[in-house]
Amino acid sequence: MASLTLQQIAEHTYLIPAPTNIGVYVNDHQAILIDSGNDKEAGRQIFKLLTAQGWQLALIINTHSNADHIGGNAFLQQKTNCCIVATQMEAAFINNPMLESAFLFGGFPFKDLQNKFLVAQPSHVTDVIPASGPIIETGLEAIPLPGHYFEMIGIKTPDDVLFLADSVFSETILNKYHLVFLYDIQAQFETLERLKTIRAKYYVPSHGSLCTEILSLAESNRRKSQEILTFIATCCAEPSIFEDILALICTRYQITLNANQYVLVGSTVKSYLAYLLAQGKLTTRFADGKLFWQHAA
Repeated sequence: MASLTLQQIAEHTYLIPAPTNIGVYVNDHQAILIDSGNDKEAGRQIFKLLTAQGWQLALIINTHSNADHIGGNAFLQQKTNCCIVATQMEAAFINNPMLESAFLFGGFPFKDLQNKFLVAQPSHVTDVIPASGPIIETGLEAIPLPGHYFEMIGIKTPDDVLFLADSVFSETILNKYHLVFLYDIQAQFETLERLKTIRAKYYVPSHGSLCTEILSLAESNRRKSQEILTFIATCCAEPSIFEDILALICTRYQITLNANQYVLVGSTVKSYLAYLLAQGKLTTRFADGKLFWQHAA
């Protein structure tokens, strides 16, 4: 892992650029982290950076419970006895990280799914917070951004910096991977529309660069999801089972599956199918021990 660095964005707000960006808000030498990176090594480096500044870690706010956002929690909490806060559904997964792998697989996760990319070390959420409004005695504000995950939130600092979690992905990631993980497609579309109305001086996607406007990135994410919906609908011109639809998508977007990709891409495809079903564009039927998806009449 490359060495992490600290970048000042505003008077009290900092960014630790990383594969999954980490926010820091500092007041009177007390530091609040917005997510904690993807593993113990990230936690170790974060602790070193904070210590070098003379800051004491008081709190971690987790935007959601994906392993790359909570991977440093356990190390940092053991080292500093800091508090950790998250929304109710995300807190359950942070306290019990194996739930993520089990949820994605839809059963007991086999060995190849029990890895740090899906299963972080457990940490203790000390306080459950609402998905919207002020965050306990911090001056920070939670903004609901569901879609990518169950009860994901963004965090806005008093310096007018908005940490966006995984509500949007960079153009580079969209063009490279196409199918970013999404849990609820309807909620994602609503979140992208909401982002167009939220004003901030700076925006920080978890997987992307600091920016001063969000409209174009939100629109790029919306277009990519719409493109995928259109393609999935064409895959169901004839009655099709999930595995065949997944294979067509992997061919179309040149996705090579491994265990992690199978559950991440597969779960996302199922979410797209569920959305098309709810929109009345697809129907389902069971035959010969299989579930078939097809165009609505």
